[in-house]
Amino acid sequence: MSESTEPTAAAAAARAFGAHLEDDDGLDGEFGTATEYPDELDYYSLLGLAQKPPPTDAEIRSAYRNLSLMFHPDKQPSHLQESAEQHFQRIQTAYDTLIDPKKRVVYDLLGAEGVTREWGRGGAMGAGGDAEKQQVGVKAMTPEEFRRWFTKTMKKRERKAVQEMVDSRGSITLGLNADSTIRVHEDDDVTVQIPDTVIPVSYAAKYSFETPLSLPSFGGKAKEEEVQDQRKESEDAGIVEEEVEDPLHLRFNAGIAGNIIYRTQQAKAQWADGEEEDLNIPLPPVLIANNISLGATVTPNVRELIGTKGLWNNRVFSTLRDSTVLVEAEILPVPLLRTTVARAFQPIPGIKPFQVTTKTTFMRSLLESPPSLEVHVTKEVAPRKLAFCAWSSGLWYYPNLLLDHLFFRGMTLEDMYASAGDLSSLQLGLISLPNQPRNVVSMDDDDDVEPEEAELRRHLRKKQETDRAAESWQTFVQVNPGGGGLSLTYSRNLFSGTPADDPLKSEWSDEGYAPMAKMEDARAVRLEVASTVSPNLSFVWSIKGTRRVGEFTKMGIGIGFANQGILMTIGWTRLGQGLNLPIVICSKDEATHDAAILASIFTWASYLAIEFGYVRPRDRKRRREAAARCHNLLKKLVPQKRAESEQAIQLMIDQVRRRQLREYEQDGLVIDRAEYGYWPPTDRKPKPGFEEPRTTDVFFPVANLVDRGQLVIGAKTVKHQIIGFHDPAPLLKKRLKIWYSFQNRSHFVEIGDKEGIILPQRAHMCPESEQFNPLATE
Repeated sequence: MSESTEPTAAAAAARAFGAHLEDDDGLDGEFGTATEYPDELDYYSLLGLAQKPPPTDAEIRSAYRNLSLMFHPDKQPSHLQESAEQHFQRIQTAYDTLIDPKKRVVYDLLGAEGVTREWGRGGAMGAGGDAEKQQVGVKAMTPEEFRRWFTKTMKKRERKAVQEMVDSRGSITLGLNADSTIRVHEDDDVTVQIPDTVIPVSYAAKYSFETPLSLPSFGGKAKEEEVQDQRKESEDAGIVEEEVEDPLHLRFNAGIAGNIIYRTQQAKAQWADGEEEDLNIPLPPVLIANNISLGATVTPNVRELIGTKGLWNNRVFSTLRDSTVLVEAEILPVPLLRTTVARAFQPIPGIKPFQVTTKTTFMRSLLESPPSLEVHVTKEVAPRKLAFCAWSSGLWYYPNLLLDHLFFRGMTLEDMYASAGDLSSLQLGLISLPNQPRNVVSMDDDDDVEPEEAELRRHLRKKQETDRAAESWQTFVQVNPGGGGLSLTYSRNLFSGTPADDPLKSEWSDEGYAPMAKMEDARAVRLEVASTVSPNLSFVWSIKGTRRVGEFTKMGIGIGFANQGILMTIGWTRLGQGLNLPIVICSKDEATHDAAILASIFTWASYLAIEFGYVRPRDRKRRREAAARCHNLLKKLVPQKRAESEQAIQLMIDQVRRRQLREYEQDGLVIDRAEYGYWPPTDRKPKPGFEEPRTTDVFFPVANLVDRGQLVIGAKTVKHQIIGFHDPAPLLKKRLKIWYSFQNRSHFVEIGDKEGIILPQRAHMCPESEQFNPLATE
């Protein structure tokens, strides 16, 4: 580095301690840390405060007072006023944010950009925002109450945005016939070829959407008074309740499914030479609709509809009030009304509750037959293990006794024949749910920590790999008058710990904000294997792989052995919209399990070739290019940041010297030397180009953090954003070394870039042979 002819404070301090400033030209960084590099100013680091434990108002004011006196533009010489103005504005903004309890809550959750957004127009605290609509005064809330109110407001906003994204759901399925793809010959030889023809043979389309439905509340004035009483009780207790949902949700659904028929017409053609020929002329395909459905589903919020007092407070209706209710109605293909009620029961205190779901379906007049019933009972028998039992009555008949003596007329022969497929059934099964992914353990070198902690980290990383696999399975036995079977389904993630099909989940909870990590690595493949064995030992199975190919887009491919033959499926889904292409690649007359296994191997090999030959190399190249752009930008900013830190050091020299002198006279904490940056490893050979240290002297910035004989640097403090610091080696692992004196004894401490420290500590004391003279402040 070519130093300026004008000596700077950093250079002077470096020469005083025998150090030198390194040349930063040609820095090469670790690309893996590019996405983690902080790109927003940290207010706590700027004021020299630790975020945990939270600083008190007195600590914030003290830090602001010291820095404002140090950087106030009116108290600086003319050539430093512009630099002082920039630093002072940042300090003022940081102080205004952290001293306001509500702004600090939002800043801790969303950062500086979140504070600007939420106090702007349309934000939660801005003009026309949620705070103006809140009947309980937001300004009168304590920080804890405001945090609960704000997180619930953000959760409601997020839920509304997600609901708008997936408000409508639709799917299109087009069945294709390409049964000439796989041929099984008489000698059991299997050949795979390009199909002669690919024609659509079936189709299906479904669509549903939700619409608001407002009805007058039951109970009228009494219900309104009840709501007001509950709100008053909440206000008196200091409880901020989340705004209730709409009392009714109405979803319409429609669908159609059928076959595509190809017809031909015979004709005779007579040529010019008088010869005749029989021809089959293809006609336009005909779509046959085998099933047309049209209906609606109503989900009432029973608590909001009927209230909690009066008649509805008795035991019978309170059971309904605490239940989840669905009402489904269809007019096509036949009129149908189904009511579903789900509720958790805990017959014995202290045990896991039973989740009981009952369904009642009316498909015909009560004079003909009673409604069909379904009962589904689920219970958690172990962590992430659910046992369930499901029973369905199917079609019931009134006994002859009732038909002969009461007004029931029974079913006609035609109705009985049409309902022959509505059979009773019994299912018993067990479900294993996947582990929830845990917070990512730091992948830093284990050589920097104690052996016990390194072993614990390795154990946690191994546990993370198991959790990321997200293994799950389900097995159940089904019995009905027509047969039954044993089914098993198994799924897990392959190739990567990054989830393949994680659902659109909430980032907000009552505890705060937990943003989903950016998925920079390649997505995993979600593998699903399903099989069913019938009583006659017929075996049906399928294998399907699903992969996320966009932020909200998934694609999947599967193959299996089914009643139609060997079936390949290709699917695409995005935000509730789906496209499915089931393709018959081998007819049921020729299909064998050997042919299906060969098709599975061929499909899997094709996917691996595309994934590892094209997709992943392309993604790695894109990530490297993005990291290189980030690194080049950081390299260009190093001289600018260095100049800013040197100007800041010049502004703080006088006050730091006076404070250090007071500490020296009181035998307090005196900073003798401090350096920050990258040092090459000593236990192994550094990489080419990283043999020399790249450090900067931070004596004055560190000494400025000493307050009343103590220095505190939080673990979450972004060290290169402390006033007077800068990053001399972007994207490299940096450390902070501090030499200090306390009670005329020399001390030394070294910490990593993501570690915190509190000084002084007895453990930092140097041996007698390494004692050095403390810095004598002029």
